Amino acid sequence: MNGEWRRVLLYLGGMMGPLGTFVMLPMIPELRDAFSVSTSQIGWALNVYLVPFAGLLLVSGTLGDKWGRARTLRSAVALYAVATLGCALAPNYGWFLAARAGQGAMNAFITPLLLATLTETAPTGGIGRIVGRYAACQALGQLSAPMLGGIGADTNWRIAYVVTAAVGAAIALLLPASTARAEPDARQQAGSPPRFQSLMRRPTLLIAATASLCAMGPIGARILVSLSGRDVVGLSGSQVGVLLLAGGLAGMAAAPLWGIALDRLGGRRAATIAIAVCSGLVALLSAADAVWLLAVLWFVTGAATQAVVVSFQSLASIATPDNRAGALSFTLSLRFSGHALGAVIWLPVFTFSPTWAYLGSAVAGAFAIVAVLASRIDTAGPS
Repeated sequence: MNGEWRRVLLYLGGMMGPLGTFVMLPMIPELRDAFSVSTSQIGWALNVYLVPFAGLLLVSGTLGDKWGRARTLRSAVALYAVATLGCALAPNYGWFLAARAGQGAMNAFITPLLLATLTETAPTGGIGRIVGRYAACQALGQLSAPMLGGIGADTNWRIAYVVTAAVGAAIALLLPASTARAEPDARQQAGSPPRFQSLMRRPTLLIAATASLCAMGPIGARILVSLSGRDVVGLSGSQVGVLLLAGGLAGMAAAPLWGIALDRLGGRRAATIAIAVCSGLVALLSAADAVWLLAVLWFVTGAATQAVVVSFQSLASIATPDNRAGALSFTLSLRFSGHALGAVIWLPVFTFSPTWAYLGSAVAGAFAIVAVLASRIDTAGPS
């Protein structure tokens, strides 16, 4: 398998996590009826996926490189496929929850190891392009999940999981037996395994903090927009779904383009611009009291959101050269923790004042800019 086809396969692997996470959302009534549980109990099916996913991300990248990246990646994708098939075959709700937990645990290894492999083989000055394409594939997975789930809801919900499992199994079989790095990294040259302590360095901690602050603030504004759609401008649930889909499509299109811009500007400068623009747009969303204005602002904000994600993931990929996968998984863990914290903080504020919720999210972006500038790390860019 040549290098270009190998990259395509790794990009496609990036769809697996979002696909498995969100495919169940359109099928909640069918799952509820199949297992004879309440709507609130079905909510646990999302939580048992996200909890092991976010928790293991703290260490999964480092462990994966200790155990052997290629072997761990292939095993994780294969076990993800097995867990997904377990969802399809679940005879009761307990079995289904256990299988969902397995999906989340395996995705904690898949996402950082895929991204680390891609960025480590990137040409000089090309990390942004690689991360941008990967982010676009993840966005495609997130957008495809409701479509596949909707088909499952209208036919047989188990089919959606069978299809997802089949895709995962095919990718596991086709993944290369070696990561085939173009050059040995600092850890290989030193002949020592990656260490968790390497993640405690200032650049890595600050980039992880950047991801967390962005998730707590501007890139987590999706939930505020959904509430604005229902409570402020009076959209129906399906209309809000279309609104959010439009922002996701804008993000998918923007991610690879911003990756190119990042390689030209340099990662730190690109991150500063992306976070500033995204935060400014989120602040403007506080004034969106008409459907057309909310739609336009969210479409542009959706694009800016993915630009921010591409930026901090690119910087995380170079923050700790002797533990690249570990730095990525640690940063992603802090990102998802930020999303959870943002929901806890801003939803009550939104109930009191939508304007203050949006402005608070934008302020979190300002702190993220401080963190990324203080990290003092950068990808290639203008001298």
